[in-house]
Amino acid sequence: MEIEAKFRINGREDLERILSLLKKNGYSFQKERKVRYTDVYYDPGDGGALRFRLYEDGRIVRTYKKDVDKEGGVVVRQEDERDVTIEDMRREVFGKIPILESITHREIYSFDGLKLTYDRVIYGDDTEMLFLEIEGDEKTVKRLATLLEKSGYTSENRSKLAIGLALKGNGRA
Repeated sequence: MEIEAKFRINGREDLERILSLLKKNGYSFQKERKVRYTDVYYDPGDGGALRFRLYEDGRIVRTYKKDVDKEGGVVVRQEDERDVTIEDMRREVFGKIPILESITHREIYSFDGLKLTYDRVIYGDDTEMLFLEIEGDEKTVKRLATLLEKSGYTSENRSKLAIGLALKGNGRA
């Protein structure tokens, strides 16, 4: 299961304010690394999403996700994730057309089993959006989501796929 809270933010200033707010509340996230990758999404036909994440270093991660529960800004998803080869990917998607592609520039921060990411997502039409996500155990993610919402940040319970499809005008979003 994946438990996350996602927020649309306006820029690095919001990130710095959020990190400061979390620090004041006992959470001192440390920056770990930056990564860049391309996400290619396919529709598995069951309401879930099949994503292949292609990292710059050649690593490919296949992820199947399906929402289980949404409460406020917190989303619980069934998630199956594993590394695959390019041959595995080609076999699985042979004859299928991707429904969405995006490029993400991600900064990863961590604290005591929690992960915070700052993502700059570029959708196929060059639309750029900024997101902050918090992942971890349900109780802590809900607590932090409530703290951010009370501080004026608006949660986003749609997936990046759903947002991208909405931008394309696809009715699935």
